[in-house]
Formats: sequence, C-alpha cells, structure tokens
Amino acid sequence: MRYVSMLARFVPLDGMKAICEVPAATAWRYDKAVLEADLPEPKLDGIRALLVDEKSVRKGHRYVTVVLDADTGELLHLHEGKKRASLAAFFDKLSASQKASIKAVCIDRNGAYRSAIEEQLPEADIVFDRFHLMANLAKAIDQLRREEIKAASEEDKRVIKGQRYNLLRNPENLTGKQSLCLRNLLAMNEKLSTAYILKGQFRLTWTYSTPGWARRFLKDWVVLVRESGIDPLVRFANGVERDIEGIVSWCRHHLSNGLIESFNSTISRIIFKARGIRSLDYLYLKLRQESLLQI
Repeated sequence: MRYVSMLARFVPLDGMKAICEVPAATAWRYDKAVLEADLPEPKLDGIRALLVDEKSVRKGHRYVTVVLDADTGELLHLHEGKKRASLAAFFDKLSASQKASIKAVCIDRNGAYRSAIEEQLPEADIVFDRFHLMANLAKAIDQLRREEIKAASEEDKRVIKGQRYNLLRNPENLTGKQSLCLRNLLAMNEKLSTAYILKGQFRLTWTYSTPGWARRFLKDWVVLVRESGIDPLVRFANGVERDIEGIVSWCRHHLSNGLIESFNSTISRIIFKARGIRSLDYLYLKLRQESLLQI
C-alpha cells in the first residue's frame, strides 16, 4: 500500500496497473488510506497570517476555498464553494487563542470572504492582494481598448487590436519591437496613453513603506483618474477608494497571494494527473501532502 501511495505522487492512478498490477480504484483506496494514516493534523497554533483564495476544480465553475499559512505555505483548509460559509468553516476549527494570534489575512476583494474575516477575526487586518488589484486594473484598461476600437477608423482599428498584451505588460517585460509598437499606439490615442500612465503610477502603491503615505498617494491617484473622465478606470478607482484601507495594509504585513497562486498550479497538476476529482477529501489529502513536502 505504501509503495502504491509513493508511486501515486508521480504516476496517474490509471497507470498503476502497468507498473504494479494494481487497478486504479484499488490504488485510489490504498493512497487515501495511507495519507489518512500518515499526514499530521494542520498546525493551527501561532499562525501569524493567512492566504485565502478560490480555485475552480470542476467543469461548470465548481470552486473550492483554499487557506494557506502565509509563512510556511502549509495547506490548512479546503472547502467546497467560495462563499462566506466556505471560509467560516475554517474559523470554526480554531480556538479563541488561535484566532487571536492571526494578525492579517490576504484575499482578493471577494465580499463573502471579507465578511467572514471581519466577523471571526475583528482584530486582524485584511490585505487586498496586489496581483488581483493589478488584474482588475488591466481588465478596466482592456475594456477601454475595446471601446476605442469601436470608435476608431478602419486604419486605427488594426493598430489598436494588436496592442492588447503590449498595453497590459509591464514596461520591463516588453521587447524592443513591442516597445516601439506601444509608443506608436500611445502617440495615436490619448485615452489609452492616459490609462497606460495611470497604470504605471498605480504600481507605485507597493513601493511605500508606511500606510499613511500609501493612503495619501492613492487618494491623489483617485483624483487624477476622475479628472481623466475615463469611465472604466473611474469605476476601478471608486473601488480603490472604497477599499483603500485593505490596500495600504500591505505596508504593514507585506502579504500577497503569490504563494497561493503558485499552489493553484499544484492543484491543477494533481487534478490533471488524477483525471478529474472523485473526492474533495482525497484532493485535500493530496494537497496537504504536497504543501508539507514543500516546507
């Protein structure tokens, strides 16, 4: 059984029969039994910070909520759904002292998670993930690009259509040819040029070391966006103003969901190797195993 379980880290279950003459269903049972016996319970004492995200694991946008220890990367919780109850189920496992040790939780701007954290961890800071924020801003800029395509002449449409990724990439990731094409676009279209400059300024938020200066910078940035009159960016800026405290909390805790986004790749790999999900309990065990091996 242990040999089969060891192989299951590297070999798809439906490939076991070719190696050790164990059918896939039997290999699944063996692996699950060994993991249940060997894996330790999650370490819930002394947690400083949490990373929380959702991940699609089945067709039809079937999601799970994933919770990692921000310092160790240990998987602490996996629960079906991405609603408030999915995260509250984790907090229900914690004692009052375990909750009190948690100083910060990094999430995207999911209102369901936010309400659960505010209720269960009233003293903890919520940190809004910078990668999700930049993705939200990129979505607003791409919406502007599509609006400009509709309003452009036939000649200009061809130029704007081919510039999506150049607009959204960071300048340091552009090749010389891409930079030249982007400069030509920005010289041709004032709104896209303004949006690109504002995107570059927004990235500076995470260079500040104190919440006070970051807050002041973001408030000034929101004013600039509103003065631009670019509707998709104004809507994004309104959300920034609403969520400003969760954004500047980064200066205190330096948390992002980069670790959990990387872990999402592990989830995808395990699901692919298993040819889909038969049991969320088994998926949790497999992911616990991987997270502990990476510590």
